[in-house]
Amino acid sequence: MKLPLIVPALTLVIPAFSQTFIQSGHVDIGIGYEDKAFDLHVHQEEPLEQEFAPGEAVFAIGSAAAGVSPGGAFTSFLGASGTPVWVLPSTENSQLPFLGFGTEELTASDWSGNITLSLKAVSGPGTFSIWGTSGFGAPELKISTVDGITAGDRLPLVPGSHGHFNVGFSAPGDYSVTLEASGTHLIDGFRTSDPATYRFQVIPEPSTWALALTGFAAGALWLRQRGQQRPQ
Repeated sequence: MKLPLIVPALTLVIPAFSQTFIQSGHVDIGIGYEDKAFDLHVHQEEPLEQEFAPGEAVFAIGSAAAGVSPGGAFTSFLGASGTPVWVLPSTENSQLPFLGFGTEELTASDWSGNITLSLKAVSGPGTFSIWGTSGFGAPELKISTVDGITAGDRLPLVPGSHGHFNVGFSAPGDYSVTLEASGTHLIDGFRTSDPATYRFQVIPEPSTWALALTGFAAGALWLRQRGQQRPQ
């Protein structure tokens, strides 16, 4: 007599996602100003133009960012020559987010001097740095947590402009980077934004969705194998 195969009901719980992972294309940390307040956000230009609050997007940085410190003038913040680093470069790489810093939404004539983007906090497995490069190839360090966070960790931006810098990490993993914008408006006076926290995932791990599907497939295979082993 063939025994009935009793298969327990499987409930696949699909996690709800409230974040968009940006793995490539042109994307900016944008700074706007409305109702006498700064607005820090993420402005994705490719493949579709859309805007996110800082916590709604994750800059997913793949293995194409992996490299080593060239040493020399870079040693102070990237380590000695050959030290592993992960860098979003200031030039476009189709396999990585092309991260810019944009103040195009600001009217230049409304402001006195630069807009300052200051580093307020970083959590993650390694150090975080932002730097430019001179015409002679020398680094122009703007922000680095190698020596902690100080008042000098700030990126000056011209109102109504857009620029790209190198963004580096000393170890793979998840980073939360909190930034604050400030500047002097000709009518409203000196203004400072609320802190905005951006997330970077260096060499992304498999997503929870992928793990859930993998677990479901493994469970289904186990049940099928168990069913085949039932006595006839």
